[in-house]
Amino acid sequence: MEKMTLHIKNMVCDRCEMVIETALEALGLEVDHIQLGKAEVTRTGDKPSMHEIEKELERFNFGLIKDEESVLVEKVKTSLIQWIDSGDLETDETSLSDYLARNLAKSYATISRVFSRKEELTIEKYFIRLKIEKAKELVGYGTLSFSEIAYQLGYKNLQHLSRQFKELTGMSMSAYQKLQNPGRKSLDKV
Repeated sequence: MEKMTLHIKNMVCDRCEMVIETALEALGLEVDHIQLGKAEVTRTGDKPSMHEIEKELERFNFGLIKDEESVLVEKVKTSLIQWIDSGDLETDETSLSDYLARNLAKSYATISRVFSRKEELTIEKYFIRLKIEKAKELVGYGTLSFSEIAYQLGYKNLQHLSRQFKELTGMSMSAYQKLQNPGRKSLDKV
């Protein structure tokens, strides 16, 4: 019996956890614990092989992360997605750098350097892209005003969100709201 921790990329929601758990159990692994970006499993014998596990995950557009820097990048992504989804941005005065340093127990300088090198994008720009995707989702629901969306996403005012929204999408929030089939990206593609 061997206990293993699998670091998995592209996990962005609870449904991802369910898909991963089902896939790993179908391979004969016992899933001890699962969370975004990571699964702790028990393998009896030498089956399934790491190659078989990797192939099964790839069927669902997930993948195994094999190096420490990639693990850190995935932790940054899942931490930021969870922060946005928590709804705490509207009341949280914590800076992006403090939030990540605290949650990942590493210096922000290290986190930022590794992320930028691996992703060819700064953490700040990635975070803005995530927030704009969330804004697109909330605009699509039509239940919140634009000002409420800005506040929920931690913006001090609507103008700041509106400017970033237009920079990234090429259109205003109002124009986006009027689209019949607005284009959205899944969070693992941001």
